[in-house]
Amino acid sequence: MPRRQMMIPGTGGVLYEGAGGARAATIFELLTRAGAAQTLRCEHGTDPEALEPLDNPLVARGYMTLAYEPFAHAFPKWDFFDYDWRLDIRYSGKRLAEHLQTEAPRGDRWRLVAHSQGGLVVLAAARLLGAEELARLVQGVTFVGVPFFGTVNALVALLEGTFFKSSIPKEVVRTWPAIYQMLPRWSVTRANSNRPELLLDATWMNAGLLPAPGAPEDLSQHIHRGMLERARALYRATSTGYFEPLRKLDFIRIVQGNNLETAFRLPRFPSTEDVITAEGDTLVPDQFTRDRLPSWVQDEATIRRLPAAEHSLLCGDSNVFGLCL
Repeated sequence: MPRRQMMIPGTGGVLYEGAGGARAATIFELLTRAGAAQTLRCEHGTDPEALEPLDNPLVARGYMTLAYEPFAHAFPKWDFFDYDWRLDIRYSGKRLAEHLQTEAPRGDRWRLVAHSQGGLVVLAAARLLGAEELARLVQGVTFVGVPFFGTVNALVALLEGTFFKSSIPKEVVRTWPAIYQMLPRWSVTRANSNRPELLLDATWMNAGLLPAPGAPEDLSQHIHRGMLERARALYRATSTGYFEPLRKLDFIRIVQGNNLETAFRLPRFPSTEDVITAEGDTLVPDQFTRDRLPSWVQDEATIRRLPAAEHSLLCGDSNVFGLCL
């Protein structure tokens, strides 16, 4: 059977096709079009376990070639998994699990490379499939710049609408569940604390960013209570056994950049001034992430930490590409 390999892109790395099959575009290109604020919002029901959005006029189709150039032109061919990175990570994981099962009869087991949020999608799919079924479908996974334990960049996106050095209206970003699900799983205000304070309503209410229960929400002023509950639901599902479904794979590789300033704490939250940084790839703090990996992952996975391009361009780095083969 032919060797099969697939890239699961990261946040911002997937293109969107609009109504009527309009040309695929990045989220930032879509922002320049008429009615963008309404088009880019995500609408979900009140049940945090109802994963599929109620309404979504966009279709994920294609990827940013510049961010994944070595993979785009490699031989044997790399497939790319199209998913809407704004949506609930559990929903994207469900779609990936179904895709892997549907494609199973058509070739050998997959070798997956997962960049950024794509790694969280792989872990969500793995939880649904279980270790035995995952190993039947997948030979191994290379995780590249994956925020396994969250990122302060997601917090800044919710606070300011700042997204990869670009600006998106806060009232739009605050409807995207995946951003909440990537909030840091550590204290961003206090050193030496593992308490995930950003998952608590009280943290946001004290900051004036969440109204009292039952009061109206204005997303230009507040975060979305329902989206925060979706973040808690994912946290509860992954607080134990996060990596266990990977145990039967032939290999696990983890590649991280470690040479660039990366936001780690906001001691004056909700202000984004006086940010405390750590070495990383501009999104994932390197040493902190490695230290929080389960001991069996640290022992059995191949972990590479290297000076590399900033986070969004990690998979365009030829050195990173070589580690994924």
